[in-house]
Parts: sequence; C-alpha cells; structure tokens
Amino acid sequence: TNPSTVWKLNGATGERIWAHVPEMDEAVVARSFFSHTRGLSIGDGRVYMGLADGRVIALDEKDGKVLWDKQLVNSKKDTAGFSGAGTFVNSDLLVIGQNAGEYPVEGRIFGLNPKTGDLKWTFYTTGRGDEKALATWGGDSWKYGGGGSWQPGTVDYENNQIFMGTSNPNPDYDFCGADCRDPKAKAIRAGDNLYTSSTIALALDSGKLNWYFQEAPSDPYDYDASPGEYIIFEDNGRKLVLHPGKNGFNHIHEPKSGKPVNVYPDMKNQNWTSGFNLETGEWENMLWPKAGEKTLVCPAIDGGHSWNAGSYSPQTKLFYRIANEWCMYLTVAPEGGGTTITAGSETRITEPFAQAYMAAEWVGTNPPGDTTHGRLTARNPLTGEIAWEKRYDIIPHSALLTTGGGLLFNGTYDGFVEAIDAKTGEVLWRFNNGSGHNGGIVSYEANGKQYIGVVVGHGSYVGRAIVDHFHKDKFVNVKESAAIVAFTLP
Repeated sequence: TNPSTVWKLNGATGERIWAHVPEMDEAVVARSFFSHTRGLSIGDGRVYMGLADGRVIALDEKDGKVLWDKQLVNSKKDTAGFSGAGTFVNSDLLVIGQNAGEYPVEGRIFGLNPKTGDLKWTFYTTGRGDEKALATWGGDSWKYGGGGSWQPGTVDYENNQIFMGTSNPNPDYDFCGADCRDPKAKAIRAGDNLYTSSTIALALDSGKLNWYFQEAPSDPYDYDASPGEYIIFEDNGRKLVLHPGKNGFNHIHEPKSGKPVNVYPDMKNQNWTSGFNLETGEWENMLWPKAGEKTLVCPAIDGGHSWNAGSYSPQTKLFYRIANEWCMYLTVAPEGGGTTITAGSETRITEPFAQAYMAAEWVGTNPPGDTTHGRLTARNPLTGEIAWEKRYDIIPHSALLTTGGGLLFNGTYDGFVEAIDAKTGEVLWRFNNGSGHNGGIVSYEANGKQYIGVVVGHGSYVGRAIVDHFHKDKFVNVKESAAIVAFTLP
C-alpha cells in the first residue's frame, strides 16, 4: 500500500502476519511524481521492492526483516527512483527499471543478483555506448533523455531474454513539430530518441539488446511503452508476444527476432496515426502538434491502455483488455516558453537536483461525437478480431483475471467487481466493494479452498483523472482507501 508498505496476510482470514514500512529519504519523496511503489516481486523466499529514493530492498518472506538494501539510483541528484515492480527471473537474476520519463536524467534497467542485490548489468535506455541509438539524439540530449522502465517485464525463457517497455523521452513534449524526427532539427531532443517509448528485448545473461520496436518515434504525445503487459501466446504452434501500448494499439511480434507480425488499434478514437505499415516498418501520417497551438490528440496523456493488465485465456484463446476512449487538448510550449505548463518546470533543470520537465499544457476532453468511456474487448490476439465487447461509461482501471472455470473478473471504478462469462461477455455476478478499483485481481488457494482476491481503493494519477476531471458529479465525497476483499464459493 502507499507509499511503500509491504503486508503479509493470511490468505484464508486476512489476518496481518507482518508489515514493513521502509524509512525513505523524505526530501526525495516529497518532490517525486512517483512517491509510491506499484508492486512487488517474490522469489527464493525473498520479497523485492524498489523505493522512490532510488533503493531496492529484499525482505525475508517469513518475517519481513530486511536482508539487503542497495542504493542504485542517485535520487538526491536525479529525483527519479523506483516505482514499478521488479521481475524475479531465476535464483541468479532480478530485473528492475527506474523511473525517468518526466525527469531530465538517463533511464536505466538493472540486472541484480537476488541473493545479495549486487549489480550484474545495466542497460541505458537512451543509448549510452550505443552509436546507433546516440545518432537518434540531437547533440548531447541523450544525457537528459528520460526513458525509464517503470513496469515489470516478461521473461522469454526459451530465447533467454526479457521483454521490457521503456517510457517517454524527456521533456515529454518538444516544440519542433513535424521536424522532430530529424536529429539535426532545432529542438530540445531532436531525433527518434532511441530506445525510448519502445519494447526492448534484453539478453538475460548480459543485459544487451536483442531487438527493439519503437511505439512512438520521437514521442510527441507521452505514449511511453512502459504500461502494458507482455503476453506470450501460441497461434497454430507458433509462439508470439503481444504488447498493448499506451498509444492505443496492440503490437504482436515474433519473440526471437522482434519482427512485427501485426499492429492493430484497440481504441476506436485514436488520431495520432493512420496506422503502422508492416512492409515499410513505419508509423504513417503521424500527428505533429505545433508549438503554441491547441491540438486535439487521442488518446490522452493517460493512454489508450494504462498500466492495468489485461488477461489471455488459453481456454478461450482470447485476449481481454480495457481500452480507454479519451482525448486531450495539447498545447506544446514554444521555444523559450510563453504558455501554461500543466506540470513541471519551464526549462530543463538538473541542479541541485533534477526537476520534472514536461513542457506542455494538456486538458482532458471527450472523443469527437462521444463521451469519455472504457471498452472491455475480447479479441483474437493475433488478428484483432473481436469476439465481444462491453462499454463502460466510467473507465475501469483494475487489472483483469481469467480463470480455468471460464470466468473473467473485472473491477469497475464505481465499486463493482464482476464475474463475466469469458466466452460470451455476459455478466454473471456483481458485488460492490465501496470504492474504485485500481489494483490487481488474483486467484489463489489457501487451506484447500480457492479465493479471488481483489485490491480496492480510489487513488492513482489515472484514477484521479477519472474522478476529478470527467465524473466529479458521480463521485461526491469519494474517499481514498485501501483494502483487499477476498471471495470464494459457498
């Protein structure tokens, strides 16, 4: 729970067994956009957590005692730290990425020894030591280029690699407009800015790059690729990997080579591109907002897909995902400033510490001819063919769960947890937990009985956007809360 408390609970009763509240550098936490931890990783009897002040710690799963504590990011200087969960790969490797998208720092992904926390390898998401990547950055802007990786990855054991998503370049927005992809353009961060806003596949042994796919070149919209899970699935005996991007598209790749097999929109209301051309390998007809001009951009900064994971069912062979149908009016700050800035500093500031630098104003708005809403889609993951879909006037923001019993579980923002027929989309059961759902839903066994555990509680950046901006009249006196509610069959 926020900001970074770890709880161990009895799965059958909810009774607290232990809790760990870490001491953090409150000066760093106070100025951080991400003063919380989004998740944990568990392996070999240890619980691993990254902290906002740049440390990664390991707790003893039995009693919660700290086993090791490593300072990996100089957060006193960089402000960026950790907010996402790590990925426990095996007894010799834990992988975790730092924040960076909103800060003028170098993004990094770390490979650690889970026994000791010692550093095994580092991957620099803005290209340090990689001439191909550095050529896509104007001047030395890569040194301040952002591009963290704040969500856990997915391990492809067959090919000895891990899939990770990287965040947007810094600043989030640039004044260069249609010239932005040219590394010689007059801009803050001219060029394609590799390897930001990309899927990257890293070798487990060395952290070296096997392949990448950029989901928003020179990202002018803040469509970082960190949100969204990586689903490895089979289609007619062929293994593929799917990533639902913040850009509103689903991206399907061959795992070993990274070759895009299909790229299709999950949103109905996206206007930043006409699509991805599989033959040329390019996004076509990209929308380039002009500095100082208010531009309608869809999806909004919050993304066509957010961090809340979907679910693939090997039973139905369908992929289930929440798509966010919303837009924003974006006004990118001209060179030298002169417009309203929604968040962060007016210019790049790195001394005495890095400050958030976003360089634009954005205001959420409805899609043309419609209202903001969410869509739960059930698709063939490769072709994108829809088996069924369900509209929600208030965007749901929980993770999804499919079960072997043929069910799909979803948590809505107005408090309901739903059990849905995974084949047909029919809602079979609903229960109101009294607050919005922002977290995960899991199935687990305790004392021989199956439980469905649901994380409940209003909050988070996207959750507050849903409530405070779009649906304030429907959430009068809504309270932020934190609970786990577990269900089982009678």
